[in-house]
Amino acid sequence: MTTANKPRARLRLLVAIIASGAPTASLAAKPAPAPTVPAQERPAVTHFATAAQALEQVLATPAQVVAFGEYHQTMAATRIPSSLLRFTDELLPLVARQATDLVVETWVTDGGCGKQETKVVEEAQTTTERPPETENEIVTLLKRAKAAGIAPHILTMSCKDYRQVTGKDGETDFAKMLTLTRDRLQSEVSHWLAAPRPVAGERARKVVVYGGALHNDLYPAPGDRPFAFGRSLFAKAKGQYLEVDLFVPEYILGDKRMAAEPWFTAFKAGIQARDALLIRRSQRSYIIVFPLRSVNLEER
Repeated sequence: MTTANKPRARLRLLVAIIASGAPTASLAAKPAPAPTVPAQERPAVTHFATAAQALEQVLATPAQVVAFGEYHQTMAATRIPSSLLRFTDELLPLVARQATDLVVETWVTDGGCGKQETKVVEEAQTTTERPPETENEIVTLLKRAKAAGIAPHILTMSCKDYRQVTGKDGETDFAKMLTLTRDRLQSEVSHWLAAPRPVAGERARKVVVYGGALHNDLYPAPGDRPFAFGRSLFAKAKGQYLEVDLFVPEYILGDKRMAAEPWFTAFKAGIQARDALLIRRSQRSYIIVFPLRSVNLEER
Protein backbone atom coordinates (compact mmCIF):
# COMPACT_ATOMS: atom_id res chain seq x y z
CA MET A 1 0.00 0.00 0.00
CA THR A 2 1.94 2.99 -1.26
CA THR A 3 1.32 6.55 -2.32
CA ALA A 4 3.37 8.84 -4.54
CA ASN A 5 2.42 12.13 -2.91
CA LYS A 6 2.95 11.28 0.76
CA PRO A 7 6.20 11.86 2.66
CA ARG A 8 6.35 8.21 3.62
CA ALA A 9 6.62 5.55 0.97
CA ARG A 10 4.66 3.01 2.97
CA LEU A 11 1.40 3.56 4.80
CA ARG A 12 0.98 1.80 8.11
CA LEU A 13 -2.15 0.11 9.33
CA LEU A 14 -3.28 1.07 12.81
CA VAL A 15 -4.89 -2.00 14.27
CA ALA A 16 -8.04 -0.94 16.05
CA ILE A 17 -7.54 -1.43 19.72
CA ILE A 18 -10.57 -2.89 21.36
CA ALA A 19 -10.76 -6.05 19.43
CA SER A 20 -10.84 -8.61 22.16
CA GLY A 21 -11.27 -9.52 25.77
CA ALA A 22 -7.70 -8.49 26.49
CA PRO A 23 -7.89 -5.60 29.00
CA THR A 24 -6.43 -2.19 28.26
CA ALA A 25 -4.86 0.07 30.82
CA SER A 26 -7.74 2.52 30.83
CA LEU A 27 -10.46 -0.10 30.88
CA ALA A 28 -9.06 -2.53 33.43
CA ALA A 29 -11.58 -1.43 36.05
CA LYS A 30 -14.64 -2.30 33.97
CA PRO A 31 -17.31 -4.26 35.83
CA ALA A 32 -17.58 -8.00 35.43
CA PRO A 33 -19.60 -8.93 32.35
CA ALA A 34 -23.29 -9.62 32.55
CA PRO A 35 -24.60 -12.84 30.96
CA THR A 36 -24.04 -12.65 27.22
CA VAL A 37 -27.25 -14.46 26.32
CA PRO A 38 -30.91 -14.10 27.31
CA ALA A 39 -31.78 -15.91 30.53
CA GLN A 40 -33.95 -18.44 28.70
CA GLU A 41 -31.07 -19.54 26.48
CA ARG A 42 -28.41 -22.05 27.52
CA PRO A 43 -25.14 -22.44 25.60
CA ALA A 44 -25.11 -25.54 23.42
CA VAL A 45 -21.78 -27.02 22.31
CA THR A 46 -21.22 -29.01 19.12
CA HIS A 47 -17.93 -30.63 18.11
CA PHE A 48 -16.48 -30.43 14.60
CA ALA A 49 -13.29 -31.64 13.00
CA THR A 50 -12.52 -28.14 11.70
CA ALA A 51 -13.56 -24.55 12.35
CA ALA A 52 -14.70 -24.32 8.72
CA GLN A 53 -17.27 -27.06 9.33
CA ALA A 54 -18.57 -25.15 12.36
CA LEU A 55 -18.86 -21.94 10.35
CA GLU A 56 -20.67 -23.72 7.55
CA GLN A 57 -23.43 -24.62 10.01
CA VAL A 58 -23.62 -21.00 11.25
CA LEU A 59 -23.82 -19.58 7.73
CA ALA A 60 -26.83 -21.75 6.98
CA THR A 61 -28.78 -19.17 8.99
CA PRO A 62 -29.91 -16.33 6.68
CA ALA A 63 -28.08 -13.06 7.39
CA GLN A 64 -27.27 -9.81 5.64
CA VAL A 65 -24.61 -8.88 8.19
CA VAL A 66 -22.14 -11.37 9.68
CA ALA A 67 -19.99 -9.73 12.35
CA PHE A 68 -16.88 -11.69 13.32
CA GLY A 69 -15.15 -10.73 16.55
CA GLU A 70 -11.76 -11.96 17.68
CA TYR A 71 -9.89 -12.21 20.95
CA HIS A 72 -6.64 -10.86 19.66
CA GLN A 73 -3.13 -12.20 19.78
CA THR A 74 -0.53 -10.53 21.99
CA MET A 75 3.27 -10.63 22.08
CA ALA A 76 3.06 -13.38 24.70
CA ALA A 77 1.37 -15.77 22.26
CA THR A 78 3.24 -15.28 18.98
CA ARG A 79 3.97 -19.00 18.62
CA ILE A 80 0.24 -19.75 18.42
CA PRO A 81 -1.42 -18.71 15.12
CA SER A 82 -3.87 -15.84 15.53
CA SER A 83 -7.62 -15.83 14.89
CA LEU A 84 -6.94 -13.33 12.09
CA LEU A 85 -4.53 -15.67 10.30
CA ARG A 86 -6.85 -18.65 10.73
CA PHE A 87 -9.85 -16.66 9.52
CA THR A 88 -7.97 -15.76 6.35
CA ASP A 89 -6.66 -19.27 5.69
CA GLU A 90 -9.53 -21.44 6.88
CA LEU A 91 -12.76 -19.43 6.92
CA LEU A 92 -12.51 -16.77 4.22
CA PRO A 93 -13.12 -19.27 1.38
CA LEU A 94 -16.47 -20.14 2.99
CA VAL A 95 -17.35 -16.49 3.57
CA ALA A 96 -16.52 -15.68 -0.06
CA ARG A 97 -19.36 -17.89 -1.30
CA GLN A 98 -21.89 -15.41 0.08
CA ALA A 99 -20.29 -12.08 0.99
CA THR A 100 -20.12 -9.04 -1.27
CA ASP A 101 -18.25 -6.74 1.16
CA LEU A 102 -15.74 -7.10 3.99
CA VAL A 103 -15.29 -4.28 6.52
CA VAL A 104 -12.12 -4.65 8.61
CA GLU A 105 -11.58 -2.81 11.88
CA THR A 106 -8.39 -0.94 11.03
CA TRP A 107 -7.18 2.44 9.79
CA VAL A 108 -4.42 3.54 7.50
CA THR A 109 -2.06 6.06 9.09
CA ASP A 110 0.35 8.20 7.08
CA GLY A 111 1.73 10.66 9.61
CA GLY A 112 -0.25 13.57 8.16
CA CYS A 113 -1.91 14.53 11.47
CA GLY A 114 1.22 15.33 13.41
CA LYS A 115 2.02 14.59 17.04
CA GLN A 116 -1.51 13.57 18.04
CA GLU A 117 -1.62 10.85 15.39
CA THR A 118 1.83 9.63 16.35
CA LYS A 119 0.91 9.45 20.04
CA VAL A 120 -2.40 7.64 19.42
CA VAL A 121 -0.66 5.07 17.20
CA GLU A 122 2.13 4.50 19.72
CA GLU A 123 -0.24 4.18 22.68
CA ALA A 124 -2.52 1.82 20.76
CA GLN A 125 0.42 -0.42 19.94
CA THR A 126 1.66 -0.38 23.53
CA THR A 127 -1.77 -1.02 25.04
CA THR A 128 -2.83 -3.86 22.75
CA GLU A 129 0.57 -5.57 22.80
CA ARG A 130 -0.08 -6.85 19.30
CA PRO A 131 2.90 -8.44 17.52
CA PRO A 132 4.26 -6.65 14.42
CA GLU A 133 3.04 -9.51 12.23
CA THR A 134 -0.58 -8.42 12.79
CA GLU A 135 -0.20 -5.60 10.28
CA ASN A 136 0.94 -8.04 7.60
CA GLU A 137 -1.89 -10.42 8.44
CA ILE A 138 -4.44 -7.64 7.92
CA VAL A 139 -2.92 -6.74 4.55
CA THR A 140 -3.05 -10.41 3.55
CA LEU A 141 -6.73 -10.61 4.54
CA LEU A 142 -7.59 -7.54 2.46
CA LYS A 143 -5.74 -8.88 -0.58
CA ARG A 144 -7.23 -12.36 -0.30
CA ALA A 145 -10.74 -10.96 0.06
CA LYS A 146 -10.35 -8.89 -3.09
CA ALA A 147 -8.96 -11.87 -5.00
CA ALA A 148 -11.98 -13.90 -3.87
CA GLY A 149 -14.41 -11.33 -5.28
CA ILE A 150 -15.24 -9.56 -1.99
CA ALA A 151 -14.89 -5.78 -1.88
CA PRO A 152 -12.59 -4.95 1.09
CA HIS A 153 -13.14 -1.77 3.11
CA ILE A 154 -11.22 -0.19 6.00
CA LEU A 155 -12.07 2.74 8.24
CA THR A 156 -11.02 6.36 7.97
CA MET A 157 -9.70 8.56 10.74
CA SER A 158 -9.32 12.31 10.26
CA CYS A 159 -7.07 14.74 12.12
CA LYS A 160 -10.19 15.90 13.94
CA ASP A 161 -10.76 12.31 15.09
CA TYR A 162 -7.24 12.10 16.53
CA ARG A 163 -7.91 15.30 18.46
CA GLN A 164 -11.26 13.93 19.63
CA VAL A 165 -9.74 10.82 21.21
CA THR A 166 -6.94 12.77 22.91
CA GLY A 167 -7.72 13.73 26.50
CA LYS A 168 -6.89 17.02 28.19
CA ASP A 169 -3.74 15.45 29.62
CA GLY A 170 -2.51 14.64 26.12
CA GLU A 171 -3.04 10.91 26.61
CA THR A 172 -5.32 8.78 24.45
CA ASP A 173 -8.83 8.42 25.86
CA PHE A 174 -9.54 4.77 25.05
CA ALA A 175 -13.22 5.01 25.94
CA LYS A 176 -13.58 7.70 23.26
CA MET A 177 -11.53 5.54 20.90
CA LEU A 178 -13.90 2.63 21.49
CA THR A 179 -16.92 4.81 20.80
CA LEU A 180 -15.35 6.22 17.64
CA THR A 181 -14.53 2.71 16.44
CA ARG A 182 -18.10 1.58 17.02
CA ASP A 183 -19.46 4.58 15.15
CA ARG A 184 -17.12 4.09 12.19
CA LEU A 185 -17.85 0.38 11.91
CA GLN A 186 -21.59 0.89 12.20
CA SER A 187 -21.55 3.66 9.59
CA GLU A 188 -19.40 1.69 7.14
CA VAL A 189 -21.49 -1.46 7.39
CA SER A 190 -24.74 0.52 7.05
CA HIS A 191 -23.40 2.28 3.97
CA TRP A 192 -22.50 -0.90 2.12
CA LEU A 193 -25.62 -2.69 3.28
CA ALA A 194 -27.71 -0.02 1.58
CA ALA A 195 -25.53 0.27 -1.53
CA PRO A 196 -26.81 -0.98 -4.90
CA ARG A 197 -25.84 -4.45 -5.98
CA PRO A 198 -22.38 -4.51 -7.57
CA VAL A 199 -23.88 -5.59 -10.89
CA ALA A 200 -27.56 -5.57 -11.79
CA GLY A 201 -29.05 -9.02 -11.32
CA GLU A 202 -26.27 -10.26 -9.04
CA ARG A 203 -26.70 -11.35 -5.44
CA ALA A 204 -27.86 -8.87 -2.85
CA ARG A 205 -25.37 -7.17 -0.57
CA LYS A 206 -24.09 -9.30 2.28
CA VAL A 207 -21.63 -7.47 4.51
CA VAL A 208 -19.06 -9.25 6.66
CA VAL A 209 -17.29 -7.39 9.47
CA TYR A 210 -14.00 -8.49 11.01
CA GLY A 211 -12.99 -6.80 14.23
CA GLY A 212 -13.21 -7.20 17.97
CA ALA A 213 -15.29 -9.48 20.13
CA LEU A 214 -16.75 -6.43 21.87
CA HIS A 215 -18.16 -4.23 19.13
CA ASN A 216 -20.20 -7.04 17.53
CA ASP A 217 -21.99 -8.03 20.76
CA LEU A 218 -25.73 -8.58 20.66
CA TYR A 219 -25.88 -8.92 24.45
CA PRO A 220 -23.09 -6.67 25.78
CA ALA A 221 -22.33 -6.23 29.44
CA PRO A 222 -23.80 -2.96 30.79
CA GLY A 223 -20.40 -1.25 30.80
CA ASP A 224 -19.76 -2.29 27.21
CA ARG A 225 -23.06 -1.17 25.68
CA PRO A 226 -21.76 2.23 24.50
CA PHE A 227 -19.12 0.42 22.43
CA ALA A 228 -21.22 -2.30 20.75
CA PHE A 229 -23.02 -1.97 17.42
CA GLY A 230 -24.69 -5.40 17.51
CA ARG A 231 -28.21 -4.36 18.42
CA SER A 232 -28.18 -1.36 16.10
CA LEU A 233 -27.07 -3.36 13.07
CA PHE A 234 -29.46 -6.15 14.04
CA ALA A 235 -32.27 -3.59 13.65
CA LYS A 236 -30.76 -2.13 10.48
CA ALA A 237 -30.61 -5.59 8.91
CA LYS A 238 -34.18 -6.36 10.07
CA GLY A 239 -32.95 -9.21 12.24
CA GLN A 240 -30.70 -10.67 9.56
CA TYR A 241 -27.59 -10.32 11.73
CA LEU A 242 -25.14 -12.90 13.07
CA GLU A 243 -22.58 -12.42 15.82
CA VAL A 244 -19.71 -14.91 15.46
CA ASP A 245 -16.82 -14.71 17.90
CA LEU A 246 -13.57 -16.48 17.01
CA PHE A 247 -11.48 -17.71 19.92
CA VAL A 248 -8.08 -19.38 20.02
CA PRO A 249 -8.43 -21.55 23.15
CA GLU A 250 -4.86 -20.97 24.33
CA TYR A 251 -5.55 -17.21 24.45
CA ILE A 252 -8.62 -17.36 26.66
CA LEU A 253 -7.92 -20.21 29.10
CA GLY A 254 -6.32 -17.90 31.66
CA ASP A 255 -8.71 -14.97 31.21
CA LYS A 256 -10.81 -14.34 34.34
CA ARG A 257 -13.37 -12.28 32.43
CA MET A 258 -13.96 -15.15 30.05
CA ALA A 259 -14.09 -17.65 32.91
CA ALA A 260 -17.12 -15.77 34.27
CA GLU A 261 -19.10 -16.31 31.06
CA PRO A 262 -21.94 -18.87 31.18
CA TRP A 263 -20.45 -20.86 28.29
CA PHE A 264 -16.93 -21.15 29.72
CA THR A 265 -17.44 -24.40 31.64
CA ALA A 266 -18.82 -26.10 28.53
CA PHE A 267 -15.94 -24.68 26.50
CA LYS A 268 -13.30 -25.98 28.90
CA ALA A 269 -14.86 -29.44 28.93
CA GLY A 270 -15.20 -29.48 25.15
CA ILE A 271 -11.65 -28.50 24.22
CA GLN A 272 -10.20 -31.59 25.87
CA ALA A 273 -11.19 -33.46 22.72
CA ARG A 274 -9.04 -30.98 20.75
CA ASP A 275 -11.84 -30.47 18.23
CA ALA A 276 -13.23 -27.23 16.89
CA LEU A 277 -16.21 -26.15 18.98
CA LEU A 278 -19.37 -24.33 18.01
CA ILE A 279 -21.01 -22.70 21.03
CA ARG A 280 -24.55 -21.46 20.41
CA ARG A 281 -25.42 -18.63 22.78
CA SER A 282 -28.66 -17.74 21.01
CA GLN A 283 -30.24 -18.05 17.59
CA ARG A 284 -28.09 -15.15 16.33
CA SER A 285 -25.00 -15.37 18.54
CA TYR A 286 -22.24 -17.98 18.24
CA ILE A 287 -18.67 -18.71 19.28
CA ILE A 288 -16.30 -20.76 17.17
CA VAL A 289 -13.32 -22.11 19.10
CA PHE A 290 -10.37 -23.29 17.05
CA PRO A 291 -8.87 -26.69 17.97
CA LEU A 292 -6.53 -26.69 20.94
CA ARG A 293 -2.92 -27.22 19.86
CA SER A 294 -0.38 -26.64 22.57
CA VAL A 295 -1.73 -26.41 26.11
CA ASN A 296 -1.44 -29.10 28.74
CA LEU A 297 -4.90 -28.91 30.31
CA GLU A 298 -3.73 -30.60 33.50
CA GLU A 299 -1.73 -27.43 34.21
CA ARG A 300 -4.84 -25.22 34.04
